[in-house]
Amino acid sequence: MVLLLTSLSGKADNEIALDQSGDNFQLGIEQQGAKNKVAMFDAASFINSSNLSMYLVQINGNTGAKQNTITFDEMTGSGNEIKLCQGCAWTTLDSDTDLTWWVDNYESGGHDIDITLYGDNNQLAVQQTNQTGASDGHDFDLHLAGDENKVQIKQQSNGAKTVDLTIYNDYNDVFVRQKGNGATHNATITLDGTYGTDLILKQLGTTSLNYTLSQTCITVGGCAITVEQGN
Repeated sequence: MVLLLTSLSGKADNEIALDQSGDNFQLGIEQQGAKNKVAMFDAASFINSSNLSMYLVQINGNTGAKQNTITFDEMTGSGNEIKLCQGCAWTTLDSDTDLTWWVDNYESGGHDIDITLYGDNNQLAVQQTNQTGASDGHDFDLHLAGDENKVQIKQQSNGAKTVDLTIYNDYNDVFVRQKGNGATHNATITLDGTYGTDLILKQLGTTSLNYTLSQTCITVGGCAITVEQGN
């Protein structure tokens, strides 16, 4: 397991660039303080791995920060477990295996996760949190192609929330929850595949709640979709 802890200084810039090839790799990164950022090393970089375990935590401590940002332009492989937290919460978001976390410094991160993932039997859990110091944040964009993947997304507390999710292929399981006040919740979801994806979408709050959903499901048994909107 590789564990990286970046500076607690409010004036430090936290940036980490990745280029990974090979299986059975474990990586933990905790960025605490300042603006954070995890991205690919360069335009030619990628992550190609099976049985990868990765957890990333980004906190910028409400010092007028914004930024955050996690960008994986191309991830390929199967059996990977990825757990991401910006502004933070977890404990437990379906575990594997806990890695705890909580924190409430009233955040104010800009958040922004953008992932392209190809492969089967992957697990992705994401949580984005802002409080009264919120200046927008809560942006999540996932393009996923593969079978039997599990995706869990929670965007919570104050600030606008946006999910843009495109999933191709079969037997995927997706849970999305947007909850909080003071801004619009938007979800754009496209699901495709012979069996398709089982989806639970919850939008909870007192402001505008919007979603666009397109699903292709070619199976006699049908596909399961649950959508809930309310306070």
